[in-house]
Amino acid sequence: MATLNTVTSSTRPASPTAGEAYFETDTNKIIVWNGTTWTEIVSDGTLGSYSNAYSVSFDGSNDYVDTGTNFQSTFQSDFTISTWFKDEATSGTKGFFGLRANTAPLNDVIAYTDGSTITLWIRYNGGRKFQSFSHTRDSNWHHLVLKLNQNGSNIEMRGYLDGVLKLSTSLAQTMSSWVNTGTFAIGARAYDTHGPDIYFQGKQDEFAIFGSALSDGGVSVGQTAGGDIAALRDTTGSNPVPADISSLSPVTWYRMGDNDGGTGTTITDQGSGSNDGTLTNSPTFSSSVPS
Repeated sequence: MATLNTVTSSTRPASPTAGEAYFETDTNKIIVWNGTTWTEIVSDGTLGSYSNAYSVSFDGSNDYVDTGTNFQSTFQSDFTISTWFKDEATSGTKGFFGLRANTAPLNDVIAYTDGSTITLWIRYNGGRKFQSFSHTRDSNWHHLVLKLNQNGSNIEMRGYLDGVLKLSTSLAQTMSSWVNTGTFAIGARAYDTHGPDIYFQGKQDEFAIFGSALSDGGVSVGQTAGGDIAALRDTTGSNPVPADISSLSPVTWYRMGDNDGGTGTTITDQGSGSNDGTLTNSPTFSSSVPS
């Protein structure tokens, strides 16, 4: 394969020709001019079939991704939610994702940060369980996972940050009871009876929901997960980055612009559920991604 000419982010050609491509040495990206703007591809130096060039940036005021669905059938049995995030807030409670009920039966799935902790919150048929673990805002990219599974008469909840199991708890309820008439939000907490709140400030990338409780190798709290949880992160480089998760069969997979050219207001669902997301109140695409 021919070698790409090298540039840096500050020395990109001022008047490129459509189709010109370069390797950007300071960002480790391949950049291609499409005639209007640069398309950026995160790279290890070679161009592969999987790349991550975009995330979605939230302003912390009123914008979010409307998924258009409550994921009711998914949340009624074992599932896993995964997202990469860059928290850029300096204060306040900010929601990674969620849906909360104000009308019976009361059922919630929510995750948020307040700057010193991350809290995972579930409610099934009015029975609630929420638990937090320490995390300090640092404006770096991190990876968050919430996993639920039915074990006898209990719902088991596990939370992972950057591949490490941070919490494990249970709720004496049945997952099949989950019903909510609202629509699930990313970058905020949605409700069944009114608009969202606790809007996220920062970026999220590679958001996915799986219709199973992904395996973690049977680890205990404080240990680094193995199995499918480990497979969500590519750790072959100097920093962990999102992995190609297609083999894990996500129900919903929002690549946050990579399959939509980083333009428009639609996030095309790359999972099996065909639940396209809608950028609401003008969140924007960003070229800042885990790298």
